[in-house]
Order: sequence, then structure tokens, then C-alpha cells
Amino acid sequence: MTRLTVAVLGGLATVALVGCAETDSPRSPDAASRLRVASAAEASGQMDVALSMFGAAAARDPDNMEAQARFAGALMRAGNRAQAEQVLAAAVRRNPGDRRLAIQLGRMRLQTGAAGEALAIFDRVLASDQRNVAALDGRGVALDLMGRHPEAQDAYRRAQAIAPDAISVANNLGLSLLLDNRPEEARAVLEPLARRSDAPQRVTANYAISLAATGEEAAARAVLGDPDMDLGGLAASFRTNRQVIEVTPADQPG
Repeated sequence: MTRLTVAVLGGLATVALVGCAETDSPRSPDAASRLRVASAAEASGQMDVALSMFGAAAARDPDNMEAQARFAGALMRAGNRAQAEQVLAAAVRRNPGDRRLAIQLGRMRLQTGAAGEALAIFDRVLASDQRNVAALDGRGVALDLMGRHPEAQDAYRRAQAIAPDAISVANNLGLSLLLDNRPEEARAVLEPLARRSDAPQRVTANYAISLAATGEEAAARAVLGDPDMDLGGLAASFRTNRQVIEVTPADQPG
């Protein structure tokens, strides 16, 4: 039995024993303990247990915004988007001034295709915090999904002015330029990004698309490491899957 499994079982045993006590018992686990046990359960592949624990923590303390956000994030990872949105929307209604929760809800709305609703959420955040990089990035994605690419690019560039090293923002700008039929500009943005040692694989793929779009098909195949790559199919897939946001882990909003 691994240490992680032992930790999970031990934590669950503690919670089970305490569950028999009075609600106000000094032995009742606090939200942080419940969340630690839930995270350990999820890490060990026990998603049902994790959801139960995250849900218990959220239900026990409805004003604990971290508990609500992490429960919603776990629901998303489990594929239950509808319930995740319900949990997070309720949390936002309880605490409308929490920008992190609002951004997480906006990102969920993007993932479900509700770009207009997401845009409204990001704009509300920006009304009180014009330098919020996550909201600017999310605003750009929503506008791209709505076909309003020049406005999207303005949002990304505003975010870049505040966080010039943010990979997700630069990547989204490059994709926006590709969607806007400006491949040369997209390539100029994506090329230095793809050369970074910390660039994820999707950035390399996007750079390859920009190379192919500017007529450099051999170079694109070399970047991808596949001399037989169907670049036409890759481009078609890109045009079909236009959601460009890079979402941070749902239990770490903003």
C-alpha cells in the first residue's frame, strides 16, 4: 500500500469517525482538512470519493469561496460541466466581488460555448480592475469565438503590456491573428514563443500552422517532426476547433 493511499484512507477514516459526532464538535474537520483529503483522493484516482469530499466541504461552508471553486473544478474534471457551472454561479451570486471566482465562471462559460455570457463576466471584472490579465485574456478568447478578432487582439495586447512573459496570452494572440487571416503576423508572434524552453507542445503546433499558412510547409513538417504530416488536415482541424483559451487549473482560479 502506497503512502498516498494510506494518507487518503487515514483521512477518510478520520472524517467518517467525526461524522458520527455533533456538528459543532471540536473534532469536526475544518474545510482545509476536507479539501486536503479530497485532493489526495483525486490524486490517487478515487474521483467518486474526491467529489464527495469536495462537495461536503462546499456544502458545510457555503461562504468559503475556495471550497466552492475547488468543488466546481473537480466537477469539471469529472466531466460534469452543468453542475460545475451551477456551483460556481451560486458562489458568484453569494460573493459578486470575488474576481477569481468570476474569472473561473467566465472560463467555464467559454468551454461550453457561451461566449457572450463569458464576455459580460470578463467585462464586469475589468470594470473594477482594468489590469487583470486573466480577464483581459478571457475577454480576447470570447471575442475570438464571436468572430471579433481585431477587438480580441487589442485585449491580448493589453494583457501583454502588463504580463509580457505570459505564454498563454501570446499564444492566444498568435491564434487570433491566424483566425483573422494574418498568418505573417501570427508567425512573428509564435516563432519566438515556440523557441522558449518552457513552451508547451500546443505552441509548437500553432507555430507549425503559421509556417504552413505562409507557404513554409517543409519547415512546418520539420517543426512537427513528421515529414508526412497532412498539413491540410491540421489546418482544417484548427479552423474547426476555434476555442483558444489556455485554462489554468479550475481549483486555482485566476
